[in-house]
Amino acid sequence: MQDNSLQPPKSEYKIGGLICLGTSLLACAVSIFQDGKPLIAPPWPTNAILLGLVALWLFFIGLKGQRFAPTLLLGGLPFALCVIAHFFLWVLVAGTLPASDGTQLPEILRLLGLANPITSLPFNAALILFLLNLGLATAGRLTKLKKARLKFYVSHGGMWLLIAAGLLSSSDLERWELIVSEGNATAEVSSSDGSQTRYLPFGVLLSDFSIEFFTTQLTLVDPDEKEIVWQKGEPLIDLDQGNLAQIRGWQIEVLQSFEGALPHGDGYQASDSPYAPPAAQLRATHLASGSAITGWTTCGNDQVPTRTILAGDSGFRFAMALPRPKRFASEITILKKGEPPYPVRVEVNKPVKVDGWELNQLSYDETAGKASRWSVLEAVRDPWIPVVYTGIALLALGAIMHLLDRIAVAPRSAELQPATAAPDQEK
Repeated sequence: MQDNSLQPPKSEYKIGGLICLGTSLLACAVSIFQDGKPLIAPPWPTNAILLGLVALWLFFIGLKGQRFAPTLLLGGLPFALCVIAHFFLWVLVAGTLPASDGTQLPEILRLLGLANPITSLPFNAALILFLLNLGLATAGRLTKLKKARLKFYVSHGGMWLLIAAGLLSSSDLERWELIVSEGNATAEVSSSDGSQTRYLPFGVLLSDFSIEFFTTQLTLVDPDEKEIVWQKGEPLIDLDQGNLAQIRGWQIEVLQSFEGALPHGDGYQASDSPYAPPAAQLRATHLASGSAITGWTTCGNDQVPTRTILAGDSGFRFAMALPRPKRFASEITILKKGEPPYPVRVEVNKPVKVDGWELNQLSYDETAGKASRWSVLEAVRDPWIPVVYTGIALLALGAIMHLLDRIAVAPRSAELQPATAAPDQEK
């Protein structure tokens, strides 16, 4: 017969399920009463103090509170399975609903705050229950501190710290846009919609903005040049000199191609001017009739008009697509009071950190193209990043400890297995 003495009673699963259900119902009721307002964490340093108090309370419970039945229940395995299932259901809801401003959702979903599920009260209530169980389960084992359980403390403690920091840090994350032109300096930043502004604790001087583009490509537009009629699946033709390709029954030959060119007579001539857009001379031959058309095309800019080539009576024009940026960067100088200015380079995916702020290359004057003389940087500040990284490091360390423990146990398990007797060959 199977020994069920160590298995938790089924009543604990029922109680855990009822607690999760009651928490969700209460959170939904409060959200409806508040007209779907999101849950906003307290700002720094209140959230840091709150995290410290909760951690101390869990530590105290781990040392003194394991004799109480509610503590044993909330930190036990049955309740853990219930809160994991409960949280997983809300994760499914968050992942299923389409991203929107709430106007396209039914009214009841909007009232539940599910226009942005991650900040809704029901989702965060499920997350808090998960944190409660994880914290009590970790703290409860402190009364039986053993070296063999160190990997459990490290991995579970890291997970708790990571999730708690992510929950409490939402109100401290700042994301602003800084727009600065060449030769000028500013410390003013604004929100993406321009409705709010503030000043950074340092200034930014833009010394130079540079940009590189991929090879320009051919596209097709309607005869009135109002919309692109090139369709997905049709060939992408690079406008490199000498390139030969076919599209929609036409053979395209690139006779000349310039990275920068200005109008000259009936055509274009190469130019190093920052205001010179790319241009290409094409010969288009209709494969069925053999008729050929030769002309120039350019994507243009705010200084040079766009130019296309009419493809006979085919119902479209050959045009140059806007060049795609390959790399763009800003040479800036950081200006801080009482300190000498120092130059840095900001590129896409290569941010610069200054006094707790991270400066990322965000955009530029796309209308001017390579003639852009101003740059858009994104200034991001998140004081909880070190805490989040600490939680990730503890999780990784716990995983490594579990792996090393498995590797160490495997040889010992093989040694403890009884030797298999060799078959008797003698009769």
